Amino acid sequence: MKEFNVEILVEQYIKSGEILYHTTINQEYRKHSKEMDKLIKIYKYLEKNLELAKQAFPKMFENTNACVRMTVATHCLTLGIYIEEAEKILESIRKNEENKFISFEAEMTLKVWKEGNLKIYR
Repeated sequence: MKEFNVEILVEQYIKSGEILYHTTINQEYRKHSKEMDKLIKIYKYLEKNLELAKQAFPKMFENTNACVRMTVATHCLTLGIYIEEAEKILESIRKNEENKFISFEAEMTLKVWKEGNLKIYR
């Protein structure tokens, strides 16, 4: 795994978010899964480098791409950081996102989180 700094991490989440958005709306499941695998590797890195996540994630809280915000919010919840902000981001996506697949994903993420079952990987 390569080393990350704040700038590289932000760039990667934005790039991944763009790919996830387009693969979701175009139902390109293989490409979507491949990108999710990349994010899981980064997430595992951040589990051991929590301070980096704390520095980078707030920079993406207001990104225009719903998938960037949703990924960051989900990772915040499971890493135990910025919980209140993450819940607000997911709720905003649930209410305001035009794409119903993405708004539904935000809704289900919140539901699973509140049930105490949210996990990034097994």
